[in-house]
Amino acid sequence: MLVALALTLWAIYCTYDGLGPFLIYAQRPLIAGSVAGLITGHPLLGLLIGATLELAALGVYTYGGATIPDYQTGAIVGTALAAGAAGDVSAQVAIGIGVGLPAAILLAALDPVGKMVTTALVHRADGYAADGNARGLARIHWVSLVPWAAVRAIPTFLAALAASGGLVKDITASIPTGFVQGMTLAGSLLPAVGFALLLGMMELSKYWYLLLIGFVGFAYLHLPVLGIALVGVAVAMLFVTLKRDEPVLAVPETAEESTVDSRLTKQDLRRVFRRYFWSSQISWNYERMQALGFAYSMEPVLRRLYPDKADYVAGLQRHLQFFNTSVLIGGPLILGSSVALEEAGTPKSAASTKVALMGPLAGIGDTVVFALYNSIVFTMGASWALQGNWLGPAFAAVMVLVPYALVRRWQFGFAYREGKRLAGHLAAGALARVAQGATVLGFVVLGGFIPSIVKVVTTLTYRQTTTVQGQAVTQSVAIQDRLDELVPFLLPVLVTAGVYLLTVKARLRPVWVIGIVVVAGVVLGWLGWFAPSAPAKS
Repeated sequence: MLVALALTLWAIYCTYDGLGPFLIYAQRPLIAGSVAGLITGHPLLGLLIGATLELAALGVYTYGGATIPDYQTGAIVGTALAAGAAGDVSAQVAIGIGVGLPAAILLAALDPVGKMVTTALVHRADGYAADGNARGLARIHWVSLVPWAAVRAIPTFLAALAASGGLVKDITASIPTGFVQGMTLAGSLLPAVGFALLLGMMELSKYWYLLLIGFVGFAYLHLPVLGIALVGVAVAMLFVTLKRDEPVLAVPETAEESTVDSRLTKQDLRRVFRRYFWSSQISWNYERMQALGFAYSMEPVLRRLYPDKADYVAGLQRHLQFFNTSVLIGGPLILGSSVALEEAGTPKSAASTKVALMGPLAGIGDTVVFALYNSIVFTMGASWALQGNWLGPAFAAVMVLVPYALVRRWQFGFAYREGKRLAGHLAAGALARVAQGATVLGFVVLGGFIPSIVKVVTTLTYRQTTTVQGQAVTQSVAIQDRLDELVPFLLPVLVTAGVYLLTVKARLRPVWVIGIVVVAGVVLGWLGWFAPSAPAKS
């Protein structure tokens, strides 16, 4: 019971961390599964299951609130049930993946339930805003976290209770060895789905040749994962320098510049930023998305600037209108700019700036942070974790905690100081060049990550008969040896290319593609035709 409660609390925190502070990005399966392993007393099990599901989840993010497989809960549930299973670690990992992956897909059906409840709650917040009731608005904002967490905490608690009995061990002891071998192979193939989804979101037709740099670095030069990333950084810097004169994204400008007076104190600004940092998306809903969190963050400023209740109410209602952007690169910029414009006495410009910037910054921020930076960091972390190295989740957590906190704080201060000039700065193309460089880095790193992470070799052989000194001699030749002579790590590339065709050309939904990969892995692994290759050295 204590383990079940601890796992449930951890599931709640993982949900909150992904909606608010992003302290260690506990919503990612690598972090969620690793800590779940510590809680259950099977740290290596949680590490391996979390890393495998992390690689399967690459490229899958909730853009615009889209519902995706609940990999976080899948990693926790899979670890909990695998901890109570029979067999050695490899068999338990296979079982954990076999449970965690379908659980992640099935639990995605509960995600809209939580979002629909928060949609109803935002209308209650409208009533509090109309009355100028700041406490009521804050209460609705924080209560909105409950349905988000409940749809993940309840299944986690039930699964943890089931794992505590002997039923799971009895069931898993009867699972055929071939199925365990098949699920192990499927776990090695699943990262190809994440890589294919990433490539589908990127400009592959424009930058495909950059994949070769990373591939050659790994397959022929034997560079470690970190070395490939450093090569990618160098290529990205060179690329951006050479392309500096090309036209970049321009953001619509708002009204003329205004000076910002000093009616707000540093304490007011810190209060606004703290609110946004700790709870920016906990009240996310289908109707107005991040609006309630933005209004809650702006409330201390509005209370200070508008002593007249009618003006204060108008301010709350103004910032309760639809709002959605990247919370890591974009949201703090818009928040700081809105504070400056409200303080300057130009509330209409504050509203128009939000509308003008939230779309472009959403595209840039989500691409740079989620599709590229996160994918690189968590792929490196998962590659180490698959070797049983706890540096993997620790590295990922640190690489999220420090940059995310500093970048958000800097954005808010910069935007507040610059006020209306923010649009002009963005039009100069600084963020667009960052996005371009990040794209180049992403392609180089993916070129090395694909052969190092998608681990598969064939065990098939063919027989040939030759004549030696007048006698017929039959020789067995390993197909994998011939493939290595042709192109090292050819199978991982072919698997990823095949999955890419399914996702982009055939336009199958990710859930269907995952199902195809799992079924193919189970069948081929059960037959013994293919097997996971040895982990790549990092």
